Amino acid sequence: MKQLVLTLIFVGCADETASLPDLEDGSSGDLAPLADPSSGDCPDLTQSHTTSFTSSGEDRVLTVVLPDEPGADMPLVFFFHGLLDPETMPVPTEVMADNLNLQAVANESGVAFILPQSGVMTRMGFSFYMWAADEYEGADIVLFDDLRSCAADQLDIDLHEVHAMGMSGGALFTTVVARDRGDTLASMIELSGGADIDMPTFDDILSEYATPAAPVPALLVSGGDTDTWPSAPMPSLVNFTAATDALEDHLVSDGHFVVRCEHSLGHQVPMNAVGASWDWVEAHRFGESSPYKESGIGDVSSLSSWCTVAD
Repeated sequence: MKQLVLTLIFVGCADETASLPDLEDGSSGDLAPLADPSSGDCPDLTQSHTTSFTSSGEDRVLTVVLPDEPGADMPLVFFFHGLLDPETMPVPTEVMADNLNLQAVANESGVAFILPQSGVMTRMGFSFYMWAADEYEGADIVLFDDLRSCAADQLDIDLHEVHAMGMSGGALFTTVVARDRGDTLASMIELSGGADIDMPTFDDILSEYATPAAPVPALLVSGGDTDTWPSAPMPSLVNFTAATDALEDHLVSDGHFVVRCEHSLGHQVPMNAVGASWDWVEAHRFGESSPYKESGIGDVSSLSSWCTVAD
């Protein structure tokens, strides 16, 4: 199992689709309505902690990170973890919140974070946390719906400022959320993700692209030729740079605004890319054109040597 586990390292550096509405007037349609919780249940989202609740009839775990002094109309970021070993990381959402220092980010920026935990999959005799990126409108999307509705009920959030973010397998699920629930998102952020992955042992394509219901500005980060999984010397099954290329091409063709950042560190996450993500979140709101359209990469200027506006 140790060879199968995807490890994210934090370092201090670095088919035809339909057109979307044009954004000249800043309009992109209406937000999706809130859904009734699938099992009539909501977790306690009013404090920073790890908890659980019932979604689609199953117990689901999540970690909540709120500012110590929550404000009004807070942005909300859903963060999706990657593929991890339940034996060595039994509560991945807590590890991710700690590694990303989300409490400090929440306090500084006034952003609320919800980190749901995926289910456990078994393939080739190995078990691991992994999002159901091969499904359309699956239980994991219902989980997102449930948590969005519960957050709207319990927290003073701005539904026009809900963002989806993920790393690795979580980034692949971010593609699914944008595809199935694009009319809920102010933006998306992917750190080594992508679209249209043909993975052995899965019958269906992972993170298969389809046109989202509304424009979703996208910050896409990948790690160059060695951004693959598993790592050498094992044969590579996923090339995240190629998958990110595919997602970028789809999004740009569909009329979405995309900033693409390409480092050369492989399947790792530069901490300044994580920091730039919070600038990206602060800059975007559902139904409004990205401010980076006019100002280049604006607040993510620290990444200017390896970020470009895609066209």
